[in-house]
Amino acid sequence: MFKKKPKEHANVDTKQVISINNVEPYKKPMVFLFDVEEAVVETLKDLRFNSFEGSFGSIIQVNNRNHEEKLLKLNHDYPANLHEFDIVMLDMTKNKSESYDPSQHQLMNTSGNTAHVLLSTYPEQVFDPRPLTINIVSKDLNDLFEKKSVIIAFCGSEHTSEYQFVEITSRGASITGRENLSSFRFYQNLPSYKSRNGRKVKLPEKHSKLSPLFIKHLDNIEFETAFNHPTVWRDNKSQLSDNFVPLLLNERDEIVSYAHFIDKSIVLVFPDIADKPSFVSELFKTYLPEIAPEIFPSHGEFQWLDDGNYPLPGEDKLLRDRAELEDKYNKDIAENEKALATLKVRYKFLSELISETGETLVTAVESYLKWLGFESVVNLDDTNPDILEEDIQIDCEDRFLVVEIKGIGGTSTDKDCSQVSKIKYRRAEERGKFDVFGLYIVNHQRYMPPKSRSNPPFTENQIKDAGHDKRGLLTTYDLYKAYFLIEEGILQKTDVRESLFKTGLITLEPENISSIGTPHELFMGGQVAILDLDGTTLSVGDTLIVRKNGDFSKAIIQSIQVDEKQVDTCNTGEVGIKLDRKLKKNSELFVRKV
Repeated sequence: MFKKKPKEHANVDTKQVISINNVEPYKKPMVFLFDVEEAVVETLKDLRFNSFEGSFGSIIQVNNRNHEEKLLKLNHDYPANLHEFDIVMLDMTKNKSESYDPSQHQLMNTSGNTAHVLLSTYPEQVFDPRPLTINIVSKDLNDLFEKKSVIIAFCGSEHTSEYQFVEITSRGASITGRENLSSFRFYQNLPSYKSRNGRKVKLPEKHSKLSPLFIKHLDNIEFETAFNHPTVWRDNKSQLSDNFVPLLLNERDEIVSYAHFIDKSIVLVFPDIADKPSFVSELFKTYLPEIAPEIFPSHGEFQWLDDGNYPLPGEDKLLRDRAELEDKYNKDIAENEKALATLKVRYKFLSELISETGETLVTAVESYLKWLGFESVVNLDDTNPDILEEDIQIDCEDRFLVVEIKGIGGTSTDKDCSQVSKIKYRRAEERGKFDVFGLYIVNHQRYMPPKSRSNPPFTENQIKDAGHDKRGLLTTYDLYKAYFLIEEGILQKTDVRESLFKTGLITLEPENISSIGTPHELFMGGQVAILDLDGTTLSVGDTLIVRKNGDFSKAIIQSIQVDEKQVDTCNTGEVGIKLDRKLKKNSELFVRKV
């Protein structure tokens, strides 16, 4: 419900661990690392393991004040195909933290009419997403037991959190459930446990294959949990399970590390180890290939043939060429990401138009109106913050516009829509003129992606009343779309400025256009359209306006064909036109009126 939709092998933000000297990593085993420290990542990189990094998420410092609440999304990062990995390592011994950033918890790119988020309310100061994420991931981890696989968990102390689940629809937001979850429920056969802190550990009397590895680290281990040996019913009595092997004990002989054999898989649970890179290095180089040789085909006999020390003729040059290509790719990506970050800052007001509320939304509208070409735009939240009336005034000398702006989770009430009327009449009295116009702009259902919202969000009576009162109703999404229509040349800034003085429902669409119909056939993937003309003249090079599902775009005529012959112009009968872009089915075409 809250999981990101990842890509194959890793999310967009998930980093693959590339081996040292740009040498191709071994394809198998595939290793996924949850919240593993960088030194361990580098160790596996040097060993050429096909590894990927992800996270259960960071603790969020929400710092809720009295009566305050925040809607949150999970900040985890892991792939949809986790079940395809051979080894999964979880490090649950560290706590990563970040401050609450509202921009990271907006419902962008949400499909459908329902969205799900989490609610954090006072007195909660710290929101921990990890228990919920781990419970989600556990479904994929349990799938690993159906094949030969290894799950490695470095366990610290248990973390529990209570979550409030919220569903957002066009009618608003509502709590759908509450649940207490634990960070230790990463697989279904986890033995019972209790909190127990200490540093004194020892090997069991019956040593395991991993005992030589532990001997090197006995003085640098810290445990926070002790586990009970699971039992099974056998020979009419309860006996210790043979599939569970204690690896380390504390001085009370309680189990602080173990190996659990489940079906074809192994779960290895370790306490926190100070020199984790060294421990992991030996575990992967020496012990795991012996314990699970089926998933280490490249780490057995003759693996030295592929370690780069004994290249084939021409192999060195190909590897150098590949390194150069990867270096150029990385530089190009870095430049692209830098340009993207600059662009997001420059056009931040457009994103805020369709997501924000309060002063941030008012400032975004102010920036938009100034870009639109209005010379006298006054943000009253800045100049007169104590006056609770209109948000923005625009003085065009010959007429005066007062603008009320709201960002809301649902749709507008009648009172919301009509509030600007009182302000309009008050300003008219002050000016002694009836040249004052009122405009209500709303960012409605702002937790939902704009295309999934109710558009327009006003009732018939609200639109009718707005017409009678000589005031306008407009959405921030219409302003957002108009920006791109202006940039594409479909609309002019002057047309949009003029539209803001209209009454009733305001739609920012091209008006001086005439329909030539919808193509009854499309060819070449939509680039060639067949339609019937009835007196409208089309010529090669003409620009057409395309409307599809209320959105407008442009298309240029590259060629015209009548009766299988190329012509430069045509105004009647069936005609085929080739465009510079592909049309979608049921797109309506328009020409500008002369």
